[in-house]
Amino acid sequence: MTPVIFVTFVVSLTLVDYRYSAMRSQYHAEPPSRLPAWIHRLVYRYQPYQYVLVDENRQPTGQRADPRYLHSKQRKLMKMEVVDAFEIRSTVLVILGLLSLALVWGVWQIVRRLVDSVLAK
Repeated sequence: MTPVIFVTFVVSLTLVDYRYSAMRSQYHAEPPSRLPAWIHRLVYRYQPYQYVLVDENRQPTGQRADPRYLHSKQRKLMKMEVVDAFEIRSTVLVILGLLSLALVWGVWQIVRRLVDSVLAK
């Protein structure tokens, strides 16, 4: 039973990570520009992403975050993702069970038809 639990946890963690990554990329996405891409690159030069602290109104404070602060935020994010993965693990187990039953049924149908076609000759 341990391999099944491990696989369902890994699949649910992958789903949660995908969901959070999609949310983060959507949150940090740049709005579409009316400028052509080559002019946009000239006017707005690329700068590496740096985390800036914000106040309660989500306004930048002008201070950069301490690496220890970022590390603690990453740890909190990982804990939150693990909790979410444990919450959806039972649903993932049911879905994986249904998919495996469908796969076994499909293989059974193919094998049965192959055997029937060989025996009919």
